[in-house]
Amino acid sequence: MIGGTTSTSDERELESRIAARNHTVGKLLYWAEEIIVFILLFQFSTALVALLTVDPNDLESQSILARYLWYPGYILVLLLALRHFGSLLRMAAFNPLIVLAVLWCGVTYIWSIAPDVTLRRSVALLVTTLFGLVLAARYDWNQLVQRLAFVFLVTALISLFLAVAIPSLGRMQDVYVGAWRGAWLEKNSFGTRMAMGLTAMMAAFAMQPKRWWLWVPGGILCFFLIIMCQSKAALLAALVAISGFFVIRLFRRFPLLRIPVMYGVIMTVAVGAFLIIVMPDEMFALIGKDRTLTGRTDIWNLLIEAIRQKPWLGYGYGTFWEGLQGPSYWIRFDLDWGVPTAHNGWMETWLSAGLVGVAIFGLLYLLTVLLALDRLYRGGVENYWVILSTVLFFMISMSESQVLQQNDLSWVMFVATTAKLFSFSPAWWRNRPKTPYFQPPPHRRAWA
Repeated sequence: MIGGTTSTSDERELESRIAARNHTVGKLLYWAEEIIVFILLFQFSTALVALLTVDPNDLESQSILARYLWYPGYILVLLLALRHFGSLLRMAAFNPLIVLAVLWCGVTYIWSIAPDVTLRRSVALLVTTLFGLVLAARYDWNQLVQRLAFVFLVTALISLFLAVAIPSLGRMQDVYVGAWRGAWLEKNSFGTRMAMGLTAMMAAFAMQPKRWWLWVPGGILCFFLIIMCQSKAALLAALVAISGFFVIRLFRRFPLLRIPVMYGVIMTVAVGAFLIIVMPDEMFALIGKDRTLTGRTDIWNLLIEAIRQKPWLGYGYGTFWEGLQGPSYWIRFDLDWGVPTAHNGWMETWLSAGLVGVAIFGLLYLLTVLLALDRLYRGGVENYWVILSTVLFFMISMSESQVLQQNDLSWVMFVATTAKLFSFSPAWWRNRPKTPYFQPPPHRRAWA
């Protein structure tokens, strides 16, 4: 009897040790994964990369160095994908359009003007998209937004330090002298990142008001940095995000005001569009721009001619701006400066993947917008993020090339958001209601 009791005690002690060991290993794996995700989010933000590796006298060596820096990140993404393989497949199955869009970019290898470039960048796009799907599979809405906001907060603090303590790095030197560029090579890139950071921090605050001490000062910092970078497009995007935040707040808080708020938003957009069409010079002057949008329309007019030469299939993913003798040569020659991109995500996609690629992504974006708006009625606090980030993505895509863009955090965030929307990821509530908003009418017993 005594021997049996001792044996049982030893077994319990062994089970306790095994449980403690498993708990420790589980915590280590959890924090290891969190560190990897933070590193990858920071890397895909491209903060510091171009700023520290670019050499104006040897651009080719810079591109090779920057390319090699991505390989360890790709390996980490693949490891995360293997760890969450089942959930990842579910996300991809629910969103065939995003899979089709990425595959189509790879298919352009067949007619690409530079097949090796298309192959390399298509693989990079695939891994970038894979990382977005991993985030969607791994985290709920709150966890996703909190991590994105934290990464933007870190990059904002780094940018503030560089601009104040090391102005030779943190401020523009050759053109737009004195404008802040933070941890990025160019002020507009810096401004758009801070606009996205402001959006993420407002959504993070809406989801976790108890962390106001982190997200409110962080959002104010992002807005301050947007002003200091002197990017009008980023400032406009930030103002739209702030206005949208309060509109959503009114919509959720006061149900009786929903119809007036909807009409107000529609009328504001309609009047704004009308004024831009009727009096464009005066409207653009309000934000310090001319009708050419600082030369962007000159680029777009020339690109329209290039698109007409290969309208359906494009030139091959990521190839139009490649090399000195490619189709972009005449664009740069006519404008007399080294245009790096189309400065428009939709045109960039048309050049790379043709009208077919634009149509696939356009349908994906339209359905994403509809699902995001549906969250206003049926969703939780995540609707701040899904609506504001989706609107901001469109606004920034009109002046920056971020649609189907490899190695870009904007594309990662869009993929994660649309994947969770298409998979009908559960709504997130601070205090989950005991009863749903939409209930069937109570059953009434018929009198005998």
